[in-house]
Amino acid sequence: MVHTKYFLRAICLLAFYFIVASFGQPDTVLYREPTHTVADYPKNYFMCPISGEVKLTGTFGELRPDHFHSGLDFKSPSGKVGQPIFAAADGFVDRIRVQANGYGNALYIKHPNGYSTLYGHLDEFSGEIAAYIKLKQYEKQRFEVDLNPSDGQFKVKKGHQIGKMGNSGSSSGPHLHFEIRNSTNGKVLNPELFGLPVPDDVAPDIRDMKVYFLKESREVLGSKAISLKKDKKGVPRVNGDTIKLGGWRVGFGMKVYDSMSGFANDNGIYSLTVHADEQLAFEWKMDELDFDETRYMNAHIDYPVLKRFGAWFHRCFVLPGDRMSNYTKTEGMGAITLYREKPVKVTIKATDASGNTSMVYFWAIRDDENMETFAGKSYQYEFQRKIENSIQTDDFSLLMGKGILYEDLKVEYETATDNSTGIYSSVHHVHDYQTPVHRAFEISIKPYGLPEELKTKAIIAECGSGRPDNCGGEWRGDRLYTKVRRFGQYCVMVDTDLPSIVPVIFDTNMKNKKTMEFNIRDNFGISGTADGLSYRGTVDDQWVLFEFDSKRNRLTHTFDERIGNGEHILKLTVKDDRGNVASFERLFLR
Repeated sequence: MVHTKYFLRAICLLAFYFIVASFGQPDTVLYREPTHTVADYPKNYFMCPISGEVKLTGTFGELRPDHFHSGLDFKSPSGKVGQPIFAAADGFVDRIRVQANGYGNALYIKHPNGYSTLYGHLDEFSGEIAAYIKLKQYEKQRFEVDLNPSDGQFKVKKGHQIGKMGNSGSSSGPHLHFEIRNSTNGKVLNPELFGLPVPDDVAPDIRDMKVYFLKESREVLGSKAISLKKDKKGVPRVNGDTIKLGGWRVGFGMKVYDSMSGFANDNGIYSLTVHADEQLAFEWKMDELDFDETRYMNAHIDYPVLKRFGAWFHRCFVLPGDRMSNYTKTEGMGAITLYREKPVKVTIKATDASGNTSMVYFWAIRDDENMETFAGKSYQYEFQRKIENSIQTDDFSLLMGKGILYEDLKVEYETATDNSTGIYSSVHHVHDYQTPVHRAFEISIKPYGLPEELKTKAIIAECGSGRPDNCGGEWRGDRLYTKVRRFGQYCVMVDTDLPSIVPVIFDTNMKNKKTMEFNIRDNFGISGTADGLSYRGTVDDQWVLFEFDSKRNRLTHTFDERIGNGEHILKLTVKDDRGNVASFERLFLR
């Protein structure tokens, strides 16, 4: 006979597994416990990697498109490239990466105290390192390389020059991007917590505030602005001391920036806290960052306001699908319950890494006579963030995995006919660009009227206003499939145009030229699974190094001893995602 308690336990387990199978795995968010404190990072171990006056154009944890900024950006004093960059401590070069995008020319140094430092967007590396990189580039016949020298191959001393400040990669101006990482787990740490000489006695500037009306699950019903005015001392205040709000449960959002002494730049803050009746309701702190979590920035901010107006608002509450671990665990995770007859005292505090703080405080009370109502839009599908979701029609499909959404979503989907030349499907309007997603999801489109000879040139394109993006595409049966990372308008197009190659510095007589340069460009933008342009340059049928600046679409070859005096033949080929190849071939003299 089965014992009763074992029978009941089996029933409970079966019920649990049924719930999990039906509704998806429960959230396992690793929010910090309230007792979390900043680690005692070694002070004065790392020196400043630049000389002279320190001005930061970017701080750790700053809000950036689709990510949190993972280091400090040191401004170029001259506004130009070329300032010496120094090793912040003793160690050895652990990694060297050269990219057209991202950090561009980047050097990683490993230190004996368990930390690593990164130096990004360099213009050039120091002599022996530069020679090693070029040797490897010619061995691999690639401009972009990711190298791991043997331990100790390139030893450095604190203060040793390792390169020069630059503007390589996805940089918007000459500066140094500097990071400190935990060498064991790869997490990136806030460099200002290590005692670097960053002069800052300026408190964060609170500029605007919003209130969000929330469901019990902390999903957003709607929002509105709360007017702030600064008093004679520059302290932000609400009108009066009490805000009446027509909702049962609310959260707040803050538009806030930080500056440093002597340099007025809109930098990011270090932490935000909310107290309700003196109890901690919300805390977000940027002392460290896990790269796997950086895209949760899109849940942390008011994403629709960013897309519509370009304004950056921190949410002071946690969306249900935001799994970033930089929040302190609290009972309501920023959601504050309002009462009709009992005001709640709300205190919101912004702090920078130097400990300067700004606050706004007020009382909030529920206004039963003016409760907010929110009209819903028409929709065709309901997506739940904890389960897989899909759309299936005769000529379109969408498959979205669990955990891609930050909130449950009422999805708008419709199709339209576009008879423009070069479009071979309906245009599928998939929700709107103001709703973020965390990971890529799969879509497929069945084309119509597509000539057989153009199948290899067919792509799924994001075809909203402006230049379309090539999102890639592979055939499975009679449909094209790809993965995309945003909602929008999608259709099938073809790409038969050759890339363009335009000489910038090149003619027959190159005897007195230090470089030869070309602009290359594709007719489509690139997103989804599509590949960007690839290229190959040879002189006298021997591969030569062309560096690629993606910001300017510029290929540059710097002459060295590999190309001697006399007559030579340059061949340059550029290929796009659909295999269209452009060629440039000319004689030149050195």
